[in-house]
Amino acid sequence: MAGARGMLGKVVVYRQFRGKTLLCNRPEKRKDITPHQQKMKTRFLEAVAFAKKQIADPVTKALYQPGPDSKFTSAYAAALADYLKRPVIEEVDVSAYKGHEGDAIVVRASDVARTLTVTVRVVSANGHVIEEGEAIPAIFTSGYVLRASKRNDSIRGSVIRITVRDRPGNVVDHDIVLR
Repeated sequence: MAGARGMLGKVVVYRQFRGKTLLCNRPEKRKDITPHQQKMKTRFLEAVAFAKKQIADPVTKALYQPGPDSKFTSAYAAALADYLKRPVIEEVDVSAYKGHEGDAIVVRASDVARTLTVTVRVVSANGHVIEEGEAIPAIFTSGYVLRASKRNDSIRGSVIRITVRDRPGNVVDHDIVLR
Protein backbone atom coordinates (compact mmCIF):
# COMPACT_ATOMS: atom_id res chain seq x y z
CA MET A 1 0.00 0.00 0.00
CA ALA A 2 3.04 2.32 0.05
CA GLY A 3 2.36 5.47 -1.99
CA ALA A 4 -1.36 4.73 -2.36
CA ARG A 5 -3.74 7.65 -2.54
CA GLY A 6 -7.37 8.10 -3.42
CA MET A 7 -10.73 6.77 -2.34
CA LEU A 8 -11.72 3.16 -1.82
CA GLY A 9 -15.45 2.72 -2.22
CA LYS A 10 -17.07 5.84 -0.81
CA VAL A 11 -15.92 5.22 2.73
CA VAL A 12 -12.12 5.14 2.99
CA VAL A 13 -9.47 7.59 1.74
CA TYR A 14 -5.76 6.84 1.35
CA ARG A 15 -3.52 9.88 1.94
CA GLN A 16 0.17 10.64 2.01
CA PHE A 17 1.40 12.58 5.03
CA ARG A 18 5.10 13.13 5.79
CA GLY A 19 6.09 10.16 3.70
CA LYS A 20 3.62 7.76 5.27
CA THR A 21 0.41 6.29 3.85
CA LEU A 22 -2.62 6.98 6.04
CA LEU A 23 -6.03 5.36 5.91
CA CYS A 24 -8.80 7.82 6.89
CA ASN A 25 -12.55 8.14 6.89
CA ARG A 26 -13.93 10.00 3.92
CA PRO A 27 -14.18 13.69 4.83
CA GLU A 28 -17.66 15.15 5.02
CA LYS A 29 -18.51 18.00 2.73
CA ARG A 30 -19.39 21.19 4.61
CA LYS A 31 -23.04 22.01 4.30
CA ASP A 32 -22.68 25.71 5.00
CA ILE A 33 -19.90 28.04 3.99
CA THR A 34 -19.02 31.36 5.55
CA PRO A 35 -19.81 34.63 3.75
CA HIS A 36 -16.08 35.14 3.17
CA GLN A 37 -15.74 31.67 1.62
CA GLN A 38 -18.73 32.40 -0.64
CA LYS A 39 -17.16 35.71 -1.67
CA MET A 40 -13.84 34.01 -2.53
CA LYS A 41 -15.63 31.22 -4.40
CA THR A 42 -17.54 33.78 -6.47
CA ARG A 43 -14.36 35.78 -7.15
CA PHE A 44 -12.56 32.64 -8.33
CA LEU A 45 -15.45 31.70 -10.64
CA GLU A 46 -15.31 35.23 -12.09
CA ALA A 47 -11.55 34.81 -12.59
CA VAL A 48 -12.10 31.52 -14.43
CA ALA A 49 -14.67 33.15 -16.72
CA PHE A 50 -12.30 36.09 -17.37
CA ALA A 51 -9.37 33.76 -18.15
CA LYS A 52 -11.45 31.65 -20.54
CA LYS A 53 -12.62 34.78 -22.36
CA GLN A 54 -9.05 36.10 -22.67
CA ILE A 55 -7.58 32.92 -24.14
CA ALA A 56 -10.50 32.51 -26.56
CA ASP A 57 -9.35 35.68 -28.39
CA PRO A 58 -5.94 35.27 -30.11
CA VAL A 59 -5.04 38.94 -29.57
CA THR A 60 -5.63 38.94 -25.82
CA LYS A 61 -4.21 35.44 -25.47
CA ALA A 62 -0.92 36.80 -26.86
CA LEU A 63 -0.87 39.38 -24.03
CA TYR A 64 -0.95 36.58 -21.48
CA GLN A 65 1.39 34.16 -23.27
CA PRO A 66 4.16 33.41 -20.75
CA GLY A 67 7.72 34.28 -21.69
CA PRO A 68 10.77 32.07 -21.10
CA ASP A 69 11.39 33.50 -17.61
CA SER A 70 7.72 33.56 -16.58
CA LYS A 71 6.44 31.74 -13.52
CA PHE A 72 3.25 30.85 -15.40
CA THR A 73 2.87 27.67 -17.43
CA SER A 74 0.11 28.89 -19.74
CA ALA A 75 -1.76 31.97 -20.93
CA TYR A 76 -4.79 30.69 -18.99
CA ALA A 77 -2.82 30.62 -15.71
CA ALA A 78 -1.48 34.12 -16.35
CA ALA A 79 -4.96 35.51 -17.12
CA LEU A 80 -6.36 33.84 -14.00
CA ALA A 81 -3.60 35.36 -11.86
CA ASP A 82 -4.10 38.76 -13.51
CA TYR A 83 -7.73 38.78 -12.44
CA LEU A 84 -6.94 37.69 -8.89
CA LYS A 85 -3.88 39.92 -8.31
CA ARG A 86 -4.00 43.68 -8.13
CA PRO A 87 -1.31 45.73 -9.86
CA VAL A 88 1.58 46.99 -7.75
CA ILE A 89 2.85 50.56 -7.57
CA GLU A 90 6.56 50.02 -7.01
CA GLU A 91 7.80 53.61 -6.99
CA VAL A 92 6.61 57.15 -7.62
CA ASP A 93 9.29 59.73 -8.41
CA VAL A 94 8.16 63.33 -7.97
CA SER A 95 11.64 64.78 -7.45
CA ALA A 96 11.56 66.46 -10.89
CA TYR A 97 8.13 68.03 -10.28
CA LYS A 98 8.57 71.67 -9.17
CA GLY A 99 5.22 72.98 -10.39
CA HIS A 100 6.43 74.08 -13.84
CA GLU A 101 5.10 73.04 -17.22
CA GLY A 102 7.05 70.06 -18.56
CA ASP A 103 8.09 68.72 -15.14
CA ALA A 104 7.92 64.93 -14.97
CA ILE A 105 6.11 62.63 -12.59
CA VAL A 106 7.40 59.07 -13.03
CA VAL A 107 5.52 55.98 -11.84
CA ARG A 108 6.91 52.45 -11.82
CA ALA A 109 4.09 49.92 -11.66
CA SER A 110 3.80 46.26 -12.56
CA ASP A 111 1.15 43.70 -13.33
CA VAL A 112 0.91 40.16 -14.67
CA ALA A 113 0.01 41.17 -18.23
CA ARG A 114 1.86 44.50 -18.25
CA THR A 115 -1.24 46.21 -19.67
CA LEU A 116 -1.75 49.06 -17.25
CA THR A 117 -3.49 52.40 -17.35
CA VAL A 118 -1.72 54.88 -15.09
CA THR A 119 -3.57 58.10 -14.28
CA VAL A 120 -1.97 61.00 -12.43
CA ARG A 121 -4.01 63.76 -10.78
CA VAL A 122 -2.43 66.88 -9.23
CA VAL A 123 -4.60 68.62 -6.65
CA SER A 124 -3.60 71.92 -5.06
CA ALA A 125 -3.49 72.40 -1.28
CA ASN A 126 -6.88 74.14 -1.38
CA GLY A 127 -8.50 71.18 -3.21
CA HIS A 128 -8.61 72.41 -6.81
CA VAL A 129 -7.65 69.90 -9.49
CA ILE A 130 -4.73 71.45 -11.33
CA GLU A 131 -4.42 68.70 -13.88
CA GLU A 132 -5.25 65.09 -14.56
CA GLY A 133 -3.98 62.87 -17.30
CA GLU A 134 -2.87 59.45 -18.36
CA ALA A 135 0.82 58.73 -17.97
CA ILE A 136 2.47 57.21 -21.02
CA PRO A 137 4.98 54.35 -21.00
CA ALA A 138 8.51 55.71 -20.74
CA ILE A 139 10.83 54.87 -23.61
CA PHE A 140 14.04 54.08 -21.74
CA THR A 141 12.69 52.88 -18.39
CA SER A 142 10.07 50.46 -17.14
CA GLY A 143 7.92 53.29 -15.84
CA TYR A 144 5.15 55.62 -16.93
CA VAL A 145 5.62 59.38 -17.28
CA LEU A 146 3.26 62.32 -17.06
CA ARG A 147 4.68 65.70 -18.10
CA ALA A 148 2.95 68.59 -16.36
CA SER A 149 0.96 70.74 -18.77
CA LYS A 150 -0.12 73.40 -16.25
CA ARG A 151 1.72 75.53 -13.76
CA ASN A 152 1.29 74.90 -10.03
CA ASP A 153 2.50 78.03 -8.20
CA SER A 154 2.14 76.58 -4.71
CA ILE A 155 3.21 72.96 -4.73
CA ARG A 156 3.60 72.83 -0.94
CA GLY A 157 0.62 70.80 0.34
CA SER A 158 -0.42 69.67 -3.13
CA VAL A 159 -1.47 66.04 -3.49
CA ILE A 160 -0.43 63.80 -6.35
CA ARG A 161 -2.82 60.87 -6.71
CA ILE A 162 -1.66 57.90 -8.76
CA THR A 163 -4.33 55.46 -9.96
CA VAL A 164 -3.24 52.23 -11.64
CA ARG A 165 -5.81 50.01 -13.37
CA ASP A 166 -5.08 46.64 -15.00
CA ARG A 167 -6.89 44.79 -17.79
CA PRO A 168 -9.43 42.97 -15.54
CA GLY A 169 -10.27 46.24 -13.77
CA ASN A 170 -8.30 45.91 -10.53
CA VAL A 171 -7.45 49.39 -9.20
CA VAL A 172 -4.72 50.63 -6.87
CA ASP A 173 -4.46 54.25 -5.64
CA HIS A 174 -1.50 55.99 -4.05
CA ASP A 175 -1.37 59.59 -2.74
CA ILE A 176 1.75 61.70 -2.22
CA VAL A 177 1.59 65.02 -0.36
CA LEU A 178 4.27 67.44 -1.55
CA ARG A 179 6.20 69.24 1.17
